[in-house]
Amino acid sequence: MTGDSRSKTGPTSGGHQVWPNFLVIGAPKSGTTSLYHYLSQHNDVFLSKVRKEGRFFSGVGDGSVYWPEFYHFDTAPNVSDYQALFVDYAGQARIGDVSPDYYAYAPIAAPRVMTYCGPETRIIAILRNPVDRTYSHYLQNVRRDAEFYSFEKALADEPRRIAANWGFQWLYADTGRYADRLREYRDRFGKMLILLQDELDQDGPGTVRRIFDFLEIDSDVPVTVEKRYNTGGIPRSKMSILEGAHDDRDGASFETLHAELIAPVSGVAGATSADGVYPPIQDTKVSIPPMAEAMRARLQAQFEPEIAALEHLLGRSLDQWRST
Repeated sequence: MTGDSRSKTGPTSGGHQVWPNFLVIGAPKSGTTSLYHYLSQHNDVFLSKVRKEGRFFSGVGDGSVYWPEFYHFDTAPNVSDYQALFVDYAGQARIGDVSPDYYAYAPIAAPRVMTYCGPETRIIAILRNPVDRTYSHYLQNVRRDAEFYSFEKALADEPRRIAANWGFQWLYADTGRYADRLREYRDRFGKMLILLQDELDQDGPGTVRRIFDFLEIDSDVPVTVEKRYNTGGIPRSKMSILEGAHDDRDGASFETLHAELIAPVSGVAGATSADGVYPPIQDTKVSIPPMAEAMRARLQAQFEPEIAALEHLLGRSLDQWRST
């Protein structure tokens, strides 16, 4: 079984099936949505048009992970659902799936990728300064009406959420622990490319060419990379959340808070799109509020052992993540 084969019979059911031979596993809020759009422009690459994220190998569709009921999150709980994402496959050499949950749940996802796709599967990770990534992850949820606590309160609540098996979408700091998750893939797959969002920002065309070279497809294909996708920021109307307007609502469930604070105003009972994104924000004055310096210093100290562990894994310096 080889991850470079275009299709094969699946391990659990008969018939002609299509499985990825490369994955972009994350990390969340590190540029994966942009990579999905950039790589999709290559004629030799197939990425599902149904949705960006397959969400099959992580097992998040099995019901064991808690997701607030109002937050729509399409998954592929079985092989049949996952195969439906490849209905438009037309023989491209590279078949991909861009799913940050494969990074977040690496101990589950990596062995399943090995089983279904094989050891030749090419793994691409893109990482971001964990301090900035944590804050951007939080702001995304505020923007999506999926977080009601201030940043400090949400981080303080994270151990409780972990204990209650909340989805990674609400585990902002924990999701920034890179090294152990990446080892799950590095120990299994011989073809792995680890990029930094800094590299994508500084040289988008060059970074995309590196990916094409890694995938062993024509790297001279012109790709438009000027636009960034799923960028950060929140509207002015959400600033009260950052200021702690609801931090005293410890006893209220997220479902209760959403029904009370969001649904009557927006008329939206829950997210409706395939990727759990709410309708476009009507307030055009979207900005990224600066993180409090004390919080930044605290997170920098918290992530220092993680940065050092990642440096050891990558064999390179990440001093740019230590600058203030």
